[in-house]
Amino acid sequence: MVVKSATKKKLMDMQIPEEYAHLLADDRKWDDVKILTAQEIAAICKTDSDTGTKLHTIIISATGSRSDSSDSQGGTTVVRRRAAPRRRRAKVVQELEEYDEEKKHESYVDEIVEDPIHKALVKADEEIGDSPLSPRVLADLTNSVKARGRKKLTAKQATEMISQSRAAFLQARVDPFEAAGITTAQSIGEPGTQMTMRTFHYAGVATVNVTQGLPRVIEIVDARKVPDTPTMTIRLIDDKKDDAEECRKLAAGIEVTLTKNIADIETDVAQRKLVLNLKVGNLKQKKMTGEEVRDKLSRALRLHILADKEKNPRVLTIIPGVQREEDIAELNENPPSYTELLQLEDKVKDLRLKGIPGIERANVQKDDKTGEHYLSTIGSNLARVSDLEAIDRSRTYTNNIIEIYDYLGIEAARQAIINELKATLEGARLEVDVRHLLMVADVMTSEGAVRAIGRHGVSGNKHSILARAAFEVTVNHLLKAGIIGERDRLTGVAENVIVGQPISLGTGSVELYYIPEDA
Repeated sequence: MVVKSATKKKLMDMQIPEEYAHLLADDRKWDDVKILTAQEIAAICKTDSDTGTKLHTIIISATGSRSDSSDSQGGTTVVRRRAAPRRRRAKVVQELEEYDEEKKHESYVDEIVEDPIHKALVKADEEIGDSPLSPRVLADLTNSVKARGRKKLTAKQATEMISQSRAAFLQARVDPFEAAGITTAQSIGEPGTQMTMRTFHYAGVATVNVTQGLPRVIEIVDARKVPDTPTMTIRLIDDKKDDAEECRKLAAGIEVTLTKNIADIETDVAQRKLVLNLKVGNLKQKKMTGEEVRDKLSRALRLHILADKEKNPRVLTIIPGVQREEDIAELNENPPSYTELLQLEDKVKDLRLKGIPGIERANVQKDDKTGEHYLSTIGSNLARVSDLEAIDRSRTYTNNIIEIYDYLGIEAARQAIINELKATLEGARLEVDVRHLLMVADVMTSEGAVRAIGRHGVSGNKHSILARAAFEVTVNHLLKAGIIGERDRLTGVAENVIVGQPISLGTGSVELYYIPEDA
């Protein structure tokens, strides 16, 4: 069951009880709910016809639509649809989650603070005084000592460790006017020459590989809109994360299901019709029924779908141009053309009946440490996945950095760049100081958008005219700068090298004058 949270909230705002709103929002957008009949609502909510009629009245009154009852005794309700342009998915605005300050502080508490080694190091750091070490450095020191089998430290040993750590920390700091960018480029580029074109098998599926190694690093720094192998890790809320069956239902609900996945499609050229033989096993796996397939095909194609039987149909027939059952009688006079049949076949094959666009496959995984179940997907769609009610949005992650930027903003995208670069380098067993990765992420996101480090991004948009001209298309850059009267302040490396003067870095950043004393 994939419940649309926006649809459920809209129904509850109409004073519809939560249990009915939950059932009506199952895999349905608001546009799908508002055209349901009273009988369909009663069947979905598993209630009597009177309650179904009441719910239908509430929905109709909210939408402003009109419905006519053609048979007062039979209770058949006919909903008249107006010919409308192609529906567009309404933009869903998620409500901000309530901020629980106490819970947030508890999440920051680390067990290491109670460790006697950590306490000894913190005390020694406080006694020394100036320029205290950061909590991260103190935690790393504690873990290093514990890794060597030590269970406690004396006050003298702790003071000596802190003193040496402070000296090393100061030595590692960047000096003013140091060429940090060049150092970063060398620090990533040199071990990058040892990286191979590697991939690893994904989630135990031998047919799917996830890009790693040098190709993944190139993807990240090029800020590609869609990575070669987009993936997601989808975590469930606390109430459902231990429920394997709930995970499987969610996986079946978000995987894209096309018509060709659940039916064998035969084209009857002589009779000008398509025949769909539904695959029972595939329907069961996708948690779908024949009636559901028929209903979704009818809505998507706006055609009348013929079935071999009303309940649990196994064979569906689609005829081009037949929008109502009455149109079948006119086929002899006005039969569909061969072109219409082929166009319909192409449309039906790739028609999405269920699932979230972009999610090709979802596999249920179990975390060995925590025992919770989660989903690993092939394909990514962070915005649509985050609309689902059962999803823990704070722990759901994608490796598509541009999706993160579009949905969560530039700060989240910056952190994603750091995470992805670090994971890729560690996967290749290469050690690169995280500060270099921080610099790359800062440069890529400093303008408020994710920019590539290349001709279409950072390098191609430098403030210096000569630096841009030295990179590529020399004449165009110089001509444009001359037309608009642009000036070059010669503050960078490339432009100073071109004009033959010292760069303003390192020793070149200091101007030294000798003033002789008067004789």
